[in-house]
Amino acid sequence: MHEVSIIQNVIEIVTQKAIENNLTKINKVSLKIGELSGVMPESLNFAFESCIKGTMLEESSLGIEIVSALGECKACNLEFPIEHFHKLCPNCNKFCTSIVSGYELYVNTIEGD
Repeated sequence: MHEVSIIQNVIEIVTQKAIENNLTKINKVSLKIGELSGVMPESLNFAFESCIKGTMLEESSLGIEIVSALGECKACNLEFPIEHFHKLCPNCNKFCTSIVSGYELYVNTIEGD
């Protein structure tokens, strides 16, 4: 379950940013996760609850925003929703080679005192 290592990295990032900004307590961490990232939000939530014990994030909540997977057809310039194994342009039926979004995985916001 790679979600545990992802959350451990999130905790490190958030802790570092909290120290840099003189925060002593984190109230909320928000992540952006792309549909194609392979990360399961339910597993992230479980890992978060397990890993924050004993850290400055102990009483914080985790917010997860799912980013839709979008491709852009270079032949007709149409931007459209894609799936992992289905990336054909609905307009011209060409294979989409330009992924606009869907692979995101990052800390979006940190709220604290």
